[in-house]
Amino acid sequence: MRLYLIGVGPGDPELLTLKAHRLLQSLPVLFYPEEEGRTPLALAVARPHIPPGTPLVPLPLFTGGDPERAQAARREAARRLKAALERYGQGGYLVLGDSLLYASSANLLPHLEGVEVEAVPGLSAHQLAAARVLRPLAQGDGGFAVVAGLKGVNPEGLERFHSVFVYKAKDLKALQAAFPGWRGFAFLRLGMRGEKVLPLEAAVREDYWTLVGLWREGA
Repeated sequence: MRLYLIGVGPGDPELLTLKAHRLLQSLPVLFYPEEEGRTPLALAVARPHIPPGTPLVPLPLFTGGDPERAQAARREAARRLKAALERYGQGGYLVLGDSLLYASSANLLPHLEGVEVEAVPGLSAHQLAAARVLRPLAQGDGGFAVVAGLKGVNPEGLERFHSVFVYKAKDLKALQAAFPGWRGFAFLRLGMRGEKVLPLEAAVREDYWTLVGLWREGA
């Protein structure tokens, strides 16, 4: 049994890689994460490239604070996935953005004994963000950092980077205060319908998919 973790890019169906497109066209079954109260965005991105009639299997996803519920959901997802792979031999799990960057697929890996897994990289949201505002991710001897923002961001140690990207940014005002002198942008539903790119000082968080990009002054 073989499973491909397919990164489908940040939201724009045209940013799919050629390898991801080939797999979507040829694999006999596809899986996608289904979380209560949220649209299955990875499926929405991939759908224009999926042949009619391809079986689509939703897998339960729980990302809340209850470890027991989270593990139960992941075990159930692995059970469904293995049952389908036993029938079809191989399949693909759709992942928004890159297949291993803040990805639900990583939570399944410990439960996939006996399954060969191959990760297929996808374009990440911070790459599209930099393109939207035409600012380099990194330049010269400077690097860039990627962090999560659900619990806030401590700027200590980040001042050495050319740019900092905050996934799942929660408190935009706190981020602006934590990085004085940096040029910040909020990317709301980047690559998706209703996309907004706003200066950080003018933005209000709209949902879980808010990304913030910060560029050091003079960078």
